[in-house]
Amino acid sequence: MNDSGPRTKDRIKHVVIHDAEAMHASGVAAFFAGSSSRASTQLAVDENSCYRMLPDLIIPWGAPGVNKTGLHIEICGYAKWSRTEWLNHERTLDRAAYKVAQWCVHYNVPIKWVGYLGLKFGRAGITTHADASRAFTPGGHTDPGPNFPKDVFLQWVKEHAAEIRGKVVV
Repeated sequence: MNDSGPRTKDRIKHVVIHDAEAMHASGVAAFFAGSSSRASTQLAVDENSCYRMLPDLIIPWGAPGVNKTGLHIEICGYAKWSRTEWLNHERTLDRAAYKVAQWCVHYNVPIKWVGYLGLKFGRAGITTHADASRAFTPGGHTDPGPNFPKDVFLQWVKEHAAEIRGKVVV
């Protein structure tokens, strides 16, 4: 297993967005299940499916600096994509936003973006593998890329969280 063992619910402070550099969650799950993989995340999502790879309370090997505190989700897509290309995959983004909203509600993770400086200062919220790399392992990963539509994604997370909590979205 590619993980660092159990953690308690109160340790979770972040949701970490990754891009899968692939189009199918099944392939992502198979890759992480392979004996040669030295990485892991909780979920992989695509247009039609979601695969669970680790339980929430198991520490993944997703992004150094936010593994012990983060829930990690692989969104099928590519870091090189333009904003338009990301937005052309609305079903994937919306499926991921719903999963992130569930986590934020269940674990009391603030629904706000936390950049690399926020991570360095210990702020909780939603972040990317790129920001975790910039904060803790310079020269690391750049996913989900500079054109990931954070504003749209965050709005969808907020809307789904309101639905989950049974509130009307204003």
